[in-house]
Amino acid sequence: MKNACLKTLLVPIVCAMFIDGVTARSLTSAPQPSSELQSVTKALAGQWSLSVKFEPNSSFPDGLVNTGEETWRSGPGGFTLLEEEHLRMPEGDLFLLGVVWWNTAGKAFHGMECQNLLPYTCDVKGAQNDITMSWDGKQFVIDEVETSKIGKKSMWHEVWSDITPTSFTQTGESGDPGGPRKRLFTIHATRVASNQIKSDQSQSKDGEPAPEMESLAKALKGNWSTTCEFAAGGMSPTGGSGTGEENWRTGPAGYVLMEEEHVHSPSGEMFLIAFHWWDKTTNSLRGMLCNNSGPAACDFNTYSNSSLNWDGKRLTIDMGFPQGEKKMTWHEIWSGITATSFTQTGEMGELGGPLKPAVTIHGTKSEADH
Repeated sequence: MKNACLKTLLVPIVCAMFIDGVTARSLTSAPQPSSELQSVTKALAGQWSLSVKFEPNSSFPDGLVNTGEETWRSGPGGFTLLEEEHLRMPEGDLFLLGVVWWNTAGKAFHGMECQNLLPYTCDVKGAQNDITMSWDGKQFVIDEVETSKIGKKSMWHEVWSDITPTSFTQTGESGDPGGPRKRLFTIHATRVASNQIKSDQSQSKDGEPAPEMESLAKALKGNWSTTCEFAAGGMSPTGGSGTGEENWRTGPAGYVLMEEEHVHSPSGEMFLIAFHWWDKTTNSLRGMLCNNSGPAACDFNTYSNSSLNWDGKRLTIDMGFPQGEKKMTWHEIWSGITATSFTQTGEMGELGGPLKPAVTIHGTKSEADH
């Protein structure tokens, strides 16, 4: 969804500057990862083998014991924490990608969940309105208001506790708002070495990722080095050049494509991660951007104000954003994609007016990925 030195979706939030609607701040003054996020990352980062006990229910009167894998790791620069999980569930395999970040303005954790059992893949609405998170240095807690298809509300309560360097306990409970909760599962996790968890090619009973996602991932997956040329008067008043490194990789079972980037530009250093997924409810490609330029780390506006298209050869992103009192448009294209290279161009201008070149990026795949 974004790419090299410029990070797409929010052009203004990219290599050259961050625009908050009124002012522009140099990336050199961008915040560092919060101590709160660094603390929970230190506690959970690593690869874990899971033993999962499901409590008795109508389908399994005696309960059920199963297994899974869970990996926690930092996103670029440490501004996000990623949870990648595979659970073998009674109704089929669950593949989950969780994203956690700290909002320095609101002084609170926020998070988003993406998984194969959701028709829209990533639950942006829930992330905006229904999820609260807390970390007291010992327990990581997620509470979420869930709404059934018939509109009934319930409360989901999940806790990571008894966290040590080699193990933790994870529990999930659900109940009516304000009422008692019922335990649904208990997970006991054991830390393992990275080479003890092999690439899992399992599939859910609901099928595979959308063909569009598989095609896009095939085109861009891998490690790339990038060179960026900024046009004078666009994102940079005087123009200039920059370099970067980016990695495109899929989340669990391929339902989310992530672009993780580190950019060195004339204006400073930038870390970015972008998420791309397929929404079956609208039959469209969607995306969201997180970086180190703003107080929220992950910006929901990059989801709501953008449109993405992949025609099998070119990835195109169009996004509206404010710049002072002006309404602006950003237009970005990845083209000329081969097994070893691509070209990325970004243009911007006032809404309804002509677009002017802002940046041109050339990506070269690392030899190890050839």
